[in-house]
Amino acid sequence: MKTNLIYILGMMCLSGTVSAQTTVNYTEFEQKVLDYSQTLKQSVSQRTAMQKAMKAAKTAFFPAVDATGSYQYRINKYDMDFGGMAVPMEHDSYSAEVGVVQPIYAGGSIYHTYKASQIQSQIADKSVDLTTDNLIYAAEASYWGTAAQKEMYKTMCQYVEIISQLTKVLQDKYDDGYISKIDLIQMQTRLKEAELQRSSSYQSYQIALQNMNVLMGLEPDKEVGLVDSIFVELPLPAYVGADAALNVRPDYAISQLDVDYQKRQVKLAAAKYNPSLSIGFKETWGTQMLNISGETMFNSNVYASVKLPLFHWGARFKSTAAQKAILLGKQYALQDKQDQITKEVAKAWTSLTENTRQIDIAKENCKLAEENLDLNTFSYTEGRLTILDVLSAQLTWVQAYTNLIQSYYEQKIALADYRKATGIRYLGQK
Repeated sequence: MKTNLIYILGMMCLSGTVSAQTTVNYTEFEQKVLDYSQTLKQSVSQRTAMQKAMKAAKTAFFPAVDATGSYQYRINKYDMDFGGMAVPMEHDSYSAEVGVVQPIYAGGSIYHTYKASQIQSQIADKSVDLTTDNLIYAAEASYWGTAAQKEMYKTMCQYVEIISQLTKVLQDKYDDGYISKIDLIQMQTRLKEAELQRSSSYQSYQIALQNMNVLMGLEPDKEVGLVDSIFVELPLPAYVGADAALNVRPDYAISQLDVDYQKRQVKLAAAKYNPSLSIGFKETWGTQMLNISGETMFNSNVYASVKLPLFHWGARFKSTAAQKAILLGKQYALQDKQDQITKEVAKAWTSLTENTRQIDIAKENCKLAEENLDLNTFSYTEGRLTILDVLSAQLTWVQAYTNLIQSYYEQKIALADYRKATGIRYLGQK
């Protein structure tokens, strides 16, 4: 009976702050956060840029067509001497050229550049997944943190009401001369302390709501109600080992791709010093080299270009050695990321299982604290206990409910940690 009364008092305490407001459950909140997030939009734009860059790199395999033109006007008069005969030269000369070049072999630089751009595109794609994961985790932490603050505020309202009711009883007893003023002052002091705690709890709750609104792209002071309580029971996932997590974690995939990208950089460093071959065709129209009459003509040329690097003072070895050193660092980072994920999965599973057990303990403790408060309050009114026993029982009661809320909150966060650590979101996509 008393539990129902306390719940009603808590709802009455909140009734002034939730009227005419928009409500949102966790699923809706998560989607709103993802839809608004500027960070996610930046990540998606970066992915688009990398996809375009990959397509641009691929064009290097195809023939390139270029057109050039030039015009020249000589100011001074000039006569060309042809065996004692002076022939005046035209003042202006001009030409236009269209050329087609097809690389046959570029030492591997075009191929490895294209493959490197593919890897960068894949990294950008995984970065979107990683950003999404981080946003989902932030949404979970924000929503359940706000839900916990809401229940704390309701609890503090109930706490104030319990003390206020007893204070009124003591005031009547004092007025009738049944108790000393010391008991009344101690209870009135406790009431003021509880009101301060309620005010502080309300402040924390409002700040948490404001943070939620900002994550959704709303005005901070917009009134939003939470549909899902911190006490809601969420389904617990099955155990997932670190090996399964490694196959789906986007940050681990990025580390792997970093290694692959650096391997391409090693090959690109060597490719600059490999032989290269290209062929081409040029069609030129313009005035002749010795422009006597101003007549124009067409010239067609087919050519092949070969480059054989011979000696660069060991630049090839030094460049590849530098890139190989970077590659070794990337490989160490990949192993470190694997160890980190292994620890995260183990820690998250332990926290989830233990926090779930702690909820049952906290529930039992709340029942005992409530019974203890009822008995101590009744015994005090009957003159069998001192006011200190009642004050102590009140503190035990509020601490017990605080621990229960904290246990539920920590379990929700532990669940979020486990989902993020194991990449459960991606397991169904494999």
